[in-house]
Amino acid sequence: MDLGEALAGVRLKAYAHTNGRKQPAQQHLEAVRGELSKLVPLGMSVRVSGSGQSLPLVPWIAVLDKDVTTTAQEGLYVVYLYRRDLSCVYLSMNQGATQHKRNAVEAGLKGTAAEKAALAELDAESKLLRKHLGEESMAGLIDEIDLDAPKHFLPRGYEEGNIAALTYDPAQLPNEETLRADLDRFYALYAMCVDIKREILATEPGVINTTPNSEKTKRKFRPRPPAFRPKNPSDYRAHVKKHFQDRKPRHEALVNAFAAQAKGAGMTVANNTHPCDLTVDGKFLHWLVEVKVVGPNAETVVREAIGQLFSYRHFCYRDIERPDPNLVALFSGPIGDAFVDLLVSLGIEAIWRAGGEWCGRAPTGVPSLLAAVTPAASGV
Repeated sequence: MDLGEALAGVRLKAYAHTNGRKQPAQQHLEAVRGELSKLVPLGMSVRVSGSGQSLPLVPWIAVLDKDVTTTAQEGLYVVYLYRRDLSCVYLSMNQGATQHKRNAVEAGLKGTAAEKAALAELDAESKLLRKHLGEESMAGLIDEIDLDAPKHFLPRGYEEGNIAALTYDPAQLPNEETLRADLDRFYALYAMCVDIKREILATEPGVINTTPNSEKTKRKFRPRPPAFRPKNPSDYRAHVKKHFQDRKPRHEALVNAFAAQAKGAGMTVANNTHPCDLTVDGKFLHWLVEVKVVGPNAETVVREAIGQLFSYRHFCYRDIERPDPNLVALFSGPIGDAFVDLLVSLGIEAIWRAGGEWCGRAPTGVPSLLAAVTPAASGV
């Protein structure tokens, strides 16, 4: 099942919230959850409507960054929202409405008053995030969506919680390439909105009342350790050995997926050679792999990967008279040709995930890890 089939099926199978869980449209949504999980970036999850006690008036398909939230009730996420009559489907950068209603209830409001306060809070936060995104990021996107359910809190919450959206006719969807390109654009918006919201919380306390994360994921974050300035190589190794590294779900999913690929090709893989993310050994060859989740600005993670690979090569190989490793920077998504060129010019192989496949490019004359683990991989 591709993205177009997933989106069209809800209308073709005539979803209705009164028809129960065994209706073809709801069964289709359950299938979508499994099938689309293969297409979204590693470490992201797909959720679909219908997990509650009753089916919702408005069906939806959401993509969640597990570093941010694991539920559509709170935090930020990307979601396909269908109009009540299924005449259109919106691709929306949205936020959990339930957490805003919870805020209102905790403030002492009840019933309709709590819902009105929650909707007002959603609207205010959506407008603030749009302002910070700016005109360039919002180009071609719409501010408002209409789900045609004015008397129901959750559909109204989705409407007020919409930060940016695109509209599709489910009977005449764009081609698959366009649908995936649009979704890739919204992944970047997603990361930008998370960063913006964190910045607002840090610099303008009290302006907004919710975090970009769900309560569950907030507990995973720990403060960063203080900066250090090693006096010598042994000082560096001692500090890095005890240094806490924040391993988030998307990062670990990427490490595990590539490790499984390498093991399947008969390689020896290790992820316990601290502080390195991954090392891979084949016949007389050794690769050092730095793994990065790509956010809205690929330059940041590319620079980090370069710095870490060169640092680890110096302190963990050259300084203790080990042979130089072959260097690899592994990314959760495309980073752009310019940054691939930069990495290759520095002797670093670039590997990234695109459309459920591994792609990449290695410097000329350097043994390619991607070619070793996926001989038919794109770009090798």
